[in-house]
Amino acid sequence: MAKRNSQIAVVWPEPMSPTRTNTLTVDLPPDPGDHVAAVIEAWTGRGLTIADRRSRMSFVAGDDPDVIPYYAAVCGLVGRWVEAQVRGVPLDLGRTYDEGRGLTDAGRPAEIPTWAQVGGDDPGHLPHVPFDPETRLSPEDVSLIRHAYRLRMVPPGRVKPALLCFALVSGIRHLGRERLPFLSTGREPEPLRKDSPGQGVDLHRIRSGAGTHRRLRQRHAYEVVEPVADLTTYQKLARANATPIETVLSRLGCSAAADDPTRWSCPRPGRHPFKDARPSLEIRRNQARCGFCGDRVRLTPTQLVADTLRITPDEAASFIVDLKCVTGRPALGYRQPNLAAPPRRGTLVTAYVSASKPDRFDCVFHDAGVGYSRKAVIWRPDTANLPEGVVPVRLRPGDVVTALTVEFQPATAGGPGRWLLSITASELAERAMASQVQEIIDGRAVVTAVERVMGARTKVVVAPTKPHLDAVGACVGVENTHVDAAQRLLNRPARTERMEIIAYSSDLRTYLANALHPAEIVDMRVNDDNAVVAVTPQQFRNAVGEGGLNAQLAGWLTNRYVEVVVAGTDLDAALAALEERRRPKDLPET
Repeated sequence: MAKRNSQIAVVWPEPMSPTRTNTLTVDLPPDPGDHVAAVIEAWTGRGLTIADRRSRMSFVAGDDPDVIPYYAAVCGLVGRWVEAQVRGVPLDLGRTYDEGRGLTDAGRPAEIPTWAQVGGDDPGHLPHVPFDPETRLSPEDVSLIRHAYRLRMVPPGRVKPALLCFALVSGIRHLGRERLPFLSTGREPEPLRKDSPGQGVDLHRIRSGAGTHRRLRQRHAYEVVEPVADLTTYQKLARANATPIETVLSRLGCSAAADDPTRWSCPRPGRHPFKDARPSLEIRRNQARCGFCGDRVRLTPTQLVADTLRITPDEAASFIVDLKCVTGRPALGYRQPNLAAPPRRGTLVTAYVSASKPDRFDCVFHDAGVGYSRKAVIWRPDTANLPEGVVPVRLRPGDVVTALTVEFQPATAGGPGRWLLSITASELAERAMASQVQEIIDGRAVVTAVERVMGARTKVVVAPTKPHLDAVGACVGVENTHVDAAQRLLNRPARTERMEIIAYSSDLRTYLANALHPAEIVDMRVNDDNAVVAVTPQQFRNAVGEGGLNAQLAGWLTNRYVEVVVAGTDLDAALAALEERRRPKDLPET
């Protein structure tokens, strides 16, 4: 029987018939010198782009020994654990990975080994864990796999158990971040240090290397716009980020290491694998980062306080700048809440739903500046007036949501004052994004437009006010940290709203192409009211979006009705037909 090579099967629906699908097969060459380069070359050689990674796909495993390195490269390129197929049998390796993360261990070993090995024969010079796909690992074995600084993995000889072994071991080794093993034969020399060479194929490096291609952004020809005249809306955030972070840490109950003033105890010990507050927070340039908490980048004072106390950056800034007392107690001089000035309009607050009424949701939020809780209300229409297909928000007492202060109703004889809050306003998404980005806080970049469908999708348009500034990159953040933080704010308590950062352009065609991200445009026709955009068949679903939402948001940003067609369509005829369909019909005579 001839040996089968590994393949990637990319599946997308027919543009005009969602029940029918097309499949494109990407063949992966055997014995490549560089698995990442081989995947990229094979991918682009079939006419696919990096944007096509969002399509549904499966990894068709071959009989060659490159199955696991190839699978690691594919997962890195698409940014998720892809379904695999072995001789027609599907494998949900993402589920296996999650099972590995959930396995119980015996705690941190007293002495953490520099290297260990799982699978294969006992090498004699390394701690060893036998692997049998039919036998459950003991807690002691899980501890060794999870906590070893480096791990060699000798998978079973057959393809299916080898892939399951890789997914399970990778899940076990997840400690705040992915830590993939080395693919080993078991015959490598004894490692003498962490970085000893010749220990097998570094699967983590393969996956990370493929991920860099996924994160490469298109370089935009940014247009510099006029700076915002009034930056007072971000003044408190700027002051808070300028506060010495050592002062902030002291107020959070942390202390510096006795032998190193740049290393502090972490205010989030509950997230550490060992639940202790050892000095693990590294201070540099008034920012902090903890390796145990999974911080991908260094955090500003407001970001650290917001992450520790589970509050918004605006509330964290008030805690740093305004609060002169212990958290949860009223500040001196404000013994009565009605004597304290309320937060300004447009502030992000953490609202706690206290009661559900027929016409509203009663809430409270903690005013971090004075140590008091304030009453607020979210009207039910604010949670229900959404486009067709978007599920209305169902809030219950005890839920925690991020809301925007809209209007303050002063106290009356019948009761205290209260804030009106909104969870659907576009300004909420703008504030959630801007509060994470120092370039917006100090005015070097501005948000020019926002279009949002709460609970589904948001597009934020940004532009620099200074030359040579990558505005989109600044707002996305290293490894998407800024966008992820903003999405976490928007998605409390449990929603799946996606946020995308768009580059502004005064050229309508360029602006429309940017607004239709993540789809890549082939051609377009645009007039005063309508636009017809052509994309490849693989990109049609990305361009239209779920329920047509991507095209709709792009149309709102550009003040056009956008219709997406497949490349090869007569665009002039399609634009004329679109204008005819949207032309107001003459009213019948009465």
